[in-house]
Amino acid sequence: MENNDNNSNNIKSKNETEEEDNELHETIGPIGLNSSSNDIEEFNHLKNIVSSFFNYQVDSLREVSRIERDFSSIPLKYKERMSFNYQTRIEKLKSAIWENYKFFLKIAEPYKEMFKSFKSSTGEILIEPLFVKPKNIIKLRSTLKLFIRDWSKEGLFERKKTYDPILTELKTYFSNKSEKDFEKGIYILNPGAGLGRLMYEIAKLGFKSQGNEFSYHMLLSSNYILNNTTKENEFFIQPLIHSFSNLINEEIPFKKIYIPDECLSDNLIKNKYGEMSMVAGEFIRVYKKNINFWDGIVTCFFLDTANNVIEYIETISEIIKTNGIWINIGPLLYHYTEMENEISIELSWDEIKKIIIGYGFEIKKEEYIKTTYSSYEESLMQTVYNCIFFVAIKK
Repeated sequence: MENNDNNSNNIKSKNETEEEDNELHETIGPIGLNSSSNDIEEFNHLKNIVSSFFNYQVDSLREVSRIERDFSSIPLKYKERMSFNYQTRIEKLKSAIWENYKFFLKIAEPYKEMFKSFKSSTGEILIEPLFVKPKNIIKLRSTLKLFIRDWSKEGLFERKKTYDPILTELKTYFSNKSEKDFEKGIYILNPGAGLGRLMYEIAKLGFKSQGNEFSYHMLLSSNYILNNTTKENEFFIQPLIHSFSNLINEEIPFKKIYIPDECLSDNLIKNKYGEMSMVAGEFIRVYKKNINFWDGIVTCFFLDTANNVIEYIETISEIIKTNGIWINIGPLLYHYTEMENEISIELSWDEIKKIIIGYGFEIKKEEYIKTTYSSYEESLMQTVYNCIFFVAIKK
């Protein structure tokens, strides 16, 4: 990722890290894609993802039109029973969509050259009309909501449940390391890094922290928040507007969420050894040659994203050092279970535990932690996961 001058002592691009270690791999370039890539299929995939950012307002207003049509269709006697004016909801929705759109434009702006553009009659430069696949509209809205979990004060209750136990174990396990050890570098990998908060928190502790992420929605968004924010609460978004189910009151969807909840550069410089980088790509493909490199690996809501969880475990066992620590938290909600043409190997925790031990790990801690994921405390519906939390040491 491209460095912000304020963060340059701590946030390194992947190319810089390669020069130091010569053992790590390709990363997202300055605009979020490996700059040397000539892969037209990958380019088109990225273009499709970026289209969802640029087309957010159009796609969202289409949904607003449906809401307006539905309210207009009910008889007057039912409208009179409602304590709120549905037209006010419509106007507030349009305003919130505009605020979210402005934020998405900041993320997508570096990619505008991917699209054909033209000058309107008023002199504005407009990009070509876009069609966004429904799945990418859904993923973008999900990414927007994940900003609550990772980068707002409202997400603190979830971060304390899932990130804090991991950070505590890391601090405890490496507490006997000297300043010279940290200066040399203690390398921690966080596959499935999402929007990058856990990776960032690990770097704050003085580790060389690297995230890995496959989703371009996540990569582009994390790239912006990690490298282009300069102060606490710099932006606000309204990520709850895309669902009016399970509401306590009418105002909840329009709540403004301020991000990030702290100034990243100010906090990173408090520990001179902490650094972070983000690598784009599928975990196994990217890291399979990274043999015996990592001092620690942390997996948070990650294991069940595998087609074959055994292959994840095998890769982790190969790339972690002897006496390296693997910390995991998450459920086993296998992502590919009902997808056609996708392999999905679904194993119980008891079976997975035996496989982990068979790959040379000793499980030092095993417990269960109940938590939600990307939930909102004021919602009438909360999905609670009984997550497996374990600490394993490679022997």
